[in-house]
Amino acid sequence: MSRAVKVGLSAGLTAGVIVLVPVLILQLARGVGIVPEMQLAASSLMGMAAYAGATGFVLRTLLHFFVSVVPAVGYALVVWQVPVVNRWAWIGGLVLGIILFFFMGFVVLPLSVFTTPASVTPMPFVPALLIHMFGLGLPISLIIQRIWEPRRAV
Repeated sequence: MSRAVKVGLSAGLTAGVIVLVPVLILQLARGVGIVPEMQLAASSLMGMAAYAGATGFVLRTLLHFFVSVVPAVGYALVVWQVPVVNRWAWIGGLVLGIILFFFMGFVVLPLSVFTTPASVTPMPFVPALLIHMFGLGLPISLIIQRIWEPRRAV
């Protein structure tokens, strides 16, 4: 089990970095700066105070990696208990991304104090779903597959 946690931690931290790239590119293209984007999730805990300074930026960064590490550890624990899941990493990762998207949208955000100033708009539905699928879920599953079952010499 400790191996599953270590593998999940590695995958989650790596996927956390990977998913930032399309998010920041899309938000910059929409005119949302990097700092407001990073403060967006912090508003789920801090409300409008998240946009007032560096605290929101730091909290957002910590939350971002928390949101990538927890599902990765969970996915690794599933792989540990049900090894066949690892053979279907391409499908498992996309499903994981969909689950995370809807869990965040229908459970986490409604129960939080999430808010945005008029100058910052949340990402549109389809791009956000695709980023969760291909930028978060898929990297988590493929990284776990790669670490869990390293290629054997032929």
